[in-house]
Amino acid sequence: MLDASEAGTILIVDDNPRNLGLLSDTLNGAGFEVAVAVDGVRALRLAREGLPDLILLDVRMAGIDGFETCRRLKAEPDTREIPVIFMTASTDLPADRVKGLSIGAVDYLAKPFLDEELLARVRVHTTLRRLTKRLESQVNERLAAEAALQELTRELERRVAERTLELAQALEGLTRAEARLRASNERLEIEVARQTEELRRTNERLQTELTERARAEAARAALQEEIIRAQSARLAELSTPLIPITDHIMVMPLIGTIDAGRAQQALEAALRGVSANRAQVVILDVTGVTVLDSAVASTLMRTATALRLLGARTVITGIRPELAQTLVALGLDFSAVVTRGTLKSGIDHALKQAGDGAASLQCDGARASLALRPPRKDEA
Repeated sequence: MLDASEAGTILIVDDNPRNLGLLSDTLNGAGFEVAVAVDGVRALRLAREGLPDLILLDVRMAGIDGFETCRRLKAEPDTREIPVIFMTASTDLPADRVKGLSIGAVDYLAKPFLDEELLARVRVHTTLRRLTKRLESQVNERLAAEAALQELTRELERRVAERTLELAQALEGLTRAEARLRASNERLEIEVARQTEELRRTNERLQTELTERARAEAARAALQEEIIRAQSARLAELSTPLIPITDHIMVMPLIGTIDAGRAQQALEAALRGVSANRAQVVILDVTGVTVLDSAVASTLMRTATALRLLGARTVITGIRPELAQTLVALGLDFSAVVTRGTLKSGIDHALKQAGDGAASLQCDGARASLALRPPRKDEA
């Protein structure tokens, strides 16, 4: 069974309440939405307001009969396309059939009729109504598209005409410009010949000057390279400072993003510092590190291994939870390295390991302060 939106809406017009009830029950049971009217005037109003898909119209009614009601429906633009099926119990059926079809009805049912016959004819005409509406919609869409296409064609033709005129005017301007250009070229060739001779003489004078300038530039470049090398070395020291806090303990604070280059610098600086100062413990503080990848972590582990070969122990401090998760995810073995949560706890551990005891806690205040902060810009 179809729902009302698929089956359609039927307007039943009959002045007999019993007939209205029977027809309504039959059509509702078949899935149709039903509206009813007991006279022609009400039928006209409901048809204009609801625009049903089909009207079942009784011929014999008091007041406006079915024929007049049908004529008025077909005379109005909004309702003229609604299919009408006449119902009658008239004995003059052939004449009524001809009259009904001639004023616009699509079918005729003689009372009494079977429910199956009623439903079959209703379904045929509601289906035709839906298909007609769909076709009208498609036709309207196509007409709109064709109108838009025609408008677009006219617009394109207008633009082509405008563009053609513009091109013609541009071509005329180019022709005049070409004539002026030829005259200008002739004057230019004369001037170029004169300037060429003058440039030849000037080039001879410049050649001597350029030779001397080249010697001066080479000397300047050599000096600049030397300055750059010195600055790079100083920046490398500042990016990986190694700060002694006692005779046996050194701290290397690492700050910011540690890439492979900085990690390698840290390795080299730590090895040089341990070798030069005979340090026993090196603290690598990563409190200020923001990014640390697998390559950098591996370099730090190599640093710890290399320091162990030189006789120094490595303590890594300042590992935050998110950094710890990254190191665990990398799968590196930290069993040979001592780690502490803060730099202070790392220094306490280093003092015990180095054997400096309580006396080492009285180290120079300036050294301790420097070990707990990164270098300032004015120290570069």
